Amino acid sequence: MSEPPPTQPVPPSFAGPERIPTPWPEFTPVLDLVFRHKAGIIAEADSTEARVGQDIALHVAARGVNTLLFTTTPPPALPHALALEVKEHPSPEYINNRVRHPARRQHPELVVIEHYERLRAEPRYIPHQYDPIDDDYEPPTAADELLQCVFGIRIDIPLLLTTTVSAQPQLTRPLDQWLATSHPAVTLTEVCKPVVLLHRTTAEAVEGRLEINPAGPSGHRVTMAWPTTPGVV
Repeated sequence: MSEPPPTQPVPPSFAGPERIPTPWPEFTPVLDLVFRHKAGIIAEADSTEARVGQDIALHVAARGVNTLLFTTTPPPALPHALALEVKEHPSPEYINNRVRHPARRQHPELVVIEHYERLRAEPRYIPHQYDPIDDDYEPPTAADELLQCVFGIRIDIPLLLTTTVSAQPQLTRPLDQWLATSHPAVTLTEVCKPVVLLHRTTAEAVEGRLEINPAGPSGHRVTMAWPTTPGVV
């Protein structure tokens, strides 16, 4: 009798017991949302998984964990523990202040930013005498600006950043082999550990590729139970 093929284990985690839960038990140790961690999720635009940030925020807040969600599409119902921010282009300074001085004295234990590429830095002062030809200065690219925005979010609580790709996710190749290096999904790999690329394989399962895996080699893939009907796991 032939032996069954080996199953792919979930990569080992170095997180403690205070890990933030997700609606999908197999995804919780992969995402590893704990103290001082920045985690990133990439999903296909207009897919069920594209709302993963909001789904996690609602799931966590419903369990009494104070959560601050930055979104442009508010959910129809808000758990008491969920604070909402619909600012179109939040700055790092704005996010830091919202965490330090929360509404209703509801100190967040998790911050979720959907479509993190909406982040904008505060306008910088450029002297009138600045000469772009004579001065040795190269303006930052959009990717550089976005990178600095994420670095500027100085909080200790877990931070989840999400973004999407318009093309079908390719789990057999690294991100920068099928996306421009300036794409927000690629920039995400510079600031988050882990970064997980999601792709639905069936109505009941999603496969994730760890583009950045702090617990093992990048490129690790794991299949997770993830029904398209929310709240059934």
